[in-house]
Amino acid sequence: MEPVNFFSLASQQNRWLTVRQSAVAQNVANVNTPGYKAVDVEPFEAVLNSTGVEMRKTQASHLSPVSGAGSDAETEENAKWQVVHSGNSVSLEEQMLKAGEVSGAYARNTGVMKTFHRMLLASSRG
Repeated sequence: MEPVNFFSLASQQNRWLTVRQSAVAQNVANVNTPGYKAVDVEPFEAVLNSTGVEMRKTQASHLSPVSGAGSDAETEENAKWQVVHSGNSVSLEEQMLKAGEVSGAYARNTGVMKTFHRMLLASSRG
């Protein structure tokens, strides 16, 4: 396995968030279009899993990585949102929740990148 470039990984997540926000915006724009089916993108975890990055236990005192989806593996998928009589499957409430998730993830990602960048600058100044 090759080393992980943090900035590359964070940039990849920001690109994914941009694509997801575009999908949410498309769904909101078509909320009243008869027969329109809501779209979403593949979860970032699936994209990350395809890169081959995984947690590794380097010392005996560390916790073992959890296999599968993580600590919330017991979480169950809720029932799908309702499809209206026109055949449109877009729920405005669901799309607003997704938009909030994207906004929060982008803010967290950007904050971590800024902090990491400041640490690099501080360490290079000596």
